[in-house]
Amino acid sequence: MIKRISFVRRKPGMSREEFLAHWMGPHADIVRNLPGLRGLRFGVVTRWQPEDAAWDGVGEIWFDSVAAAEAAFRAEPHISRLIEDRKLFLGDAQWCFVEEHVAVAPPA
Repeated sequence: MIKRISFVRRKPGMSREEFLAHWMGPHADIVRNLPGLRGLRFGVVTRWQPEDAAWDGVGEIWFDSVAAAEAAFRAEPHISRLIEDRKLFLGDAQWCFVEEHVAVAPPA
């Protein structure tokens, strides 16, 4: 299984509360419908160092493979909906694919 991690920052002028409500609400509804999605998690940033480089959140989504994730992000109507939705709340984003190697499992 592969995980895509996204660092997200809200649009200038948007409050943190508005951003989080949209990101974990309407945006999540779109993401939940991506074909092949195996998991979705939101991490709300409470503190970042250095502060001037802060992201507002860290999103995690799981797929069976990079190829499955890439196919999901090409699939219509999902990609068109994501592109339009991102314009409403997203100021900046960066993402990467990672393969997890667990040293100590987090609590359930």
